[in-house]
Amino acid sequence: MVPNQDRRQFARAEAKWSVTIISPDSQTLGEIKSISQVGASIYCHKLPSTAQELRLEIQPPNRQPIIVLAKPIWSVDADATESSYRFMFGVQFEYISEVDLQFLGDIVVKQSH
Repeated sequence: MVPNQDRRQFARAEAKWSVTIISPDSQTLGEIKSISQVGASIYCHKLPSTAQELRLEIQPPNRQPIIVLAKPIWSVDADATESSYRFMFGVQFEYISEVDLQFLGDIVVKQSH
């Protein structure tokens, strides 16, 4: 499935944060491209299965990691982008703590001004 920019209901912040993507059968590193309070776009070298729930360990600068449970909702080949990663995929957050939710909300608001 390809992302549809017009369907976004929540503002996003651009980011270049490291993320560890953990699925039941693998673990890989990636980079957050953009993030909101409800999801994120992620660059990676190996796509997780879109049927699996993922654990993401997102590392913002100068802060403890954000741990979320997320479901992949789309993916594309990133070879045509300026990224050194092979794939990009989007996730919808299934679980995020209230503290982390507020932190992401603050980041989005700061970038929109």
